Amino acid sequence: MRIIAGTSRGRHLISPRGKKTRPTSDRVKAAFFNIIGNYIKGADFLDLFSGSGSIGIEALSRGAKRCVFVEKNPDNLKLIRKNLKLTDLYPLAEILPCDVSRALKILHKRKECFHVVYLDPPYHYEGVLSILHLLHEYGIIYSGGIVGVERDSHKPGTWLKAAPFQPWQKKIYGNTMLILFRELEIS
Repeated sequence: MRIIAGTSRGRHLISPRGKKTRPTSDRVKAAFFNIIGNYIKGADFLDLFSGSGSIGIEALSRGAKRCVFVEKNPDNLKLIRKNLKLTDLYPLAEILPCDVSRALKILHKRKECFHVVYLDPPYHYEGVLSILHLLHEYGIIYSGGIVGVERDSHKPGTWLKAAPFQPWQKKIYGNTMLILFRELEIS
């Protein structure tokens, strides 16, 4: 696992051990950042279900202004901290060590808003649609903002039609489906 582009390009990150955490492949990570390339510079980035932190760290390396990492697994929290130190990006990061629903309530209370949000929950996680509705209800995404969701490509995406955001792109990379949504711009 490595940083693909930006100020920390080529640096290797510490990967999670075991099979509890499924890191995003370099192929999917590269595709996501190629699609949103123009949106990342100076962006406020929210990395939900952060795992090792590789997505948020990639965002920071590519010029995001800051990233909030949300992760509840203690082993993964250690990995995020170590990887931020390895890349010298710690000053641009905030880590919320709790579950995603609680983190969204905290961010809502603080009136935080983000240009890009990335969700990479475990493939068996059933609450993606609920998380999307909370993001929308709490107004956590700027007008015109982007939400990226990583899911299992072999499971039907019937929940997509009920998402509170405008579907933008859907790509399949082996076992991974990458879905991008846009928050409609308010005129």
